[in-house]
Amino acid sequence: MLMSRRFFLQSTGALAMYMGVTPLLAVPGGAALPQMQVRRNKTLVVIFLRGGADGLNMVVPFGDEHYYKLRRQIAIASPGSDDPLKAIDLDGFFGLHPRMASCKPLFDRGVAVAAHAVGYSRNTRSHFEEQDTWETGIVGNTVNSDGWLNRHLATSTGNGQVRAVSIGDSLPRILHGKAQAFAVRGLDDLVLPTGRLPAEKVAAALEHAYCTDRPDKAAADAADLLAQTAGTTLEGLEELRVLTKQEYKPAAEYPRGSLGTKLMQVARLIKADVGLEVAEVDLGGWDTHQNQGTGGRGTFADLVGQLSDSLAAFNKDLGDRMDDVVVVTLTDFGRTAAENGTAGTDHGWANAMLVMGGAVQRANKAAAAEGKPRLVAGRWPGLAPDQLNQRRDLLHTTDFRDVLGELVRVHLGNQNIQTVLPSHTFKPVGLVTA
Repeated sequence: MLMSRRFFLQSTGALAMYMGVTPLLAVPGGAALPQMQVRRNKTLVVIFLRGGADGLNMVVPFGDEHYYKLRRQIAIASPGSDDPLKAIDLDGFFGLHPRMASCKPLFDRGVAVAAHAVGYSRNTRSHFEEQDTWETGIVGNTVNSDGWLNRHLATSTGNGQVRAVSIGDSLPRILHGKAQAFAVRGLDDLVLPTGRLPAEKVAAALEHAYCTDRPDKAAADAADLLAQTAGTTLEGLEELRVLTKQEYKPAAEYPRGSLGTKLMQVARLIKADVGLEVAEVDLGGWDTHQNQGTGGRGTFADLVGQLSDSLAAFNKDLGDRMDDVVVVTLTDFGRTAAENGTAGTDHGWANAMLVMGGAVQRANKAAAAEGKPRLVAGRWPGLAPDQLNQRRDLLHTTDFRDVLGELVRVHLGNQNIQTVLPSHTFKPVGLVTA
């Protein structure tokens, strides 16, 4: 039986989920966007910490006396204390959470930097709205907006068939839009159905569904667009399918947990040279309203440890390939400066972002050469009552779009930054250098 285009469009989602891949098709009628050739072999990896990670206990301002006044139970001990789980000194003012010891060598080598007090002026403290804002790069009405990573793809030309991948069950908002992207549960799950239909028949059905002739011009134009998209999608799927047949032996031991597994898959794709340009992975569980953990112990500490160990393994696994890779962490919002009555923290304002990679190391070397070495970037606003936002949160001094814009423009090489992140006047941050 021949598969109609309508049946294909209705059933693609189910079939794609069975295969482990969700192709995002181009939408007819969209405005033409100027294309820019991006830098070859550059990859941006986005780790979204779902729930609102507590940046004040991840990158600890132990040099600010008000930190300890605000957090009498959950504060991380200063580096000079006798507590075995004390902050790891970075620069005499800031320190890493004690469970981030595996990342300290990356900071020492200049491969990693923390950007602190990052946010924007219209934070709503809502998980839904703030994840939307950070994923679309649009402040205000995000309902009809696509993801900023997808806008990057739509305004540029890449160097392979598999430019964008999310490791997970579904495509995140950050990759929604007109450009093609794949959601992959795991490369080992990337298998066409067997036992019901041979793989070659499924592929043939996909091709036929895209290419069926229709007499009217509108349908013909749509068929041409779908045929082009289908070819790219099928080629991308085939590259991924071939990759699954090859044994992968990572050059590092990844920690147990979802993040380590996902980053190992990303490393595998980067090493396979399929043209991977942007990758997104999630790590949930950061909404720590209750029992966040005392000092360097507890739920938050376990999450931070998983993040740090996964980043360190990813860096080691890629080796010299990290010179062309940048990893950045995003999250919904920061947490309140003061702990609450249940040994936790509530929805807050500004936060810390971690950035790691060769472009960071180059920027840090340039800063050191000018006598301005830094392990933590950004202007610290302070935690005194009159320095807090609404007398409760860390104030933002760096707009998150300035960080994202620099990663797209400088690292990936896409100068269409006003389209990728519209309605914003950019200020230099200096976190990365091409």
